[in-house]
Amino acid sequence: MLQPPLASLLKSAHADSRPQMTQSEITRMFHIAQVHGGSFVRNLATAGLVADPDNVAKILRTWPELQGIYGPGGIHWDREDVK
Repeated sequence: MLQPPLASLLKSAHADSRPQMTQSEITRMFHIAQVHGGSFVRNLATAGLVADPDNVAKILRTWPELQGIYGPGGIHWDREDVK
């Protein structure tokens, strides 16, 4: 069964005022969280990198601070130690 595009699933995950992220931004956010987060956040980011789109949306809905801290505009976003 084909999965809907990740961006479609994330519309419900972003019902608040946070801007939507592209799939590449979500992937970068999880990589940044793996490098700069505490042990729980690192493991959550690892799960996000292997999760299907439904579960990625659940992670972003449940832990919106991931986007605020590790996503675009966050304090770690422009660092060059994460590709």
